[in-house]
Amino acid sequence: MEFCPTCGNLLRYGKSQFICSTCPYIARIERQVEIKKKQLLVKKSIDPVVKKDDIPQGPETEAPCPRCGHDKAYFKTMQIRSADEPESRFYRCVKCEQTWREE
Repeated sequence: MEFCPTCGNLLRYGKSQFICSTCPYIARIERQVEIKKKQLLVKKSIDPVVKKDDIPQGPETEAPCPRCGHDKAYFKTMQIRSADEPESRFYRCVKCEQTWREE
């Protein structure tokens, strides 16, 4: 494995060169390199922080929905980052049930 000296990301192997997918760094390979083992990296699925059932049909507030524009939404606050950061507010539209968050 080779890493980018500029940004530290893993370099991908291209046609006789290593390429950084984040910055414009390219390392040309002068002599032939033999790749002994090739392993595909699989992206893990990301679970949502808040599911539909996590925001009950409880307290309502006036918050415009980004999808349908309705002005009422259910809300819930949760501490999802470190303790010195503010809580995140999660909203669910009363009309179309779109879920979004505000930092």
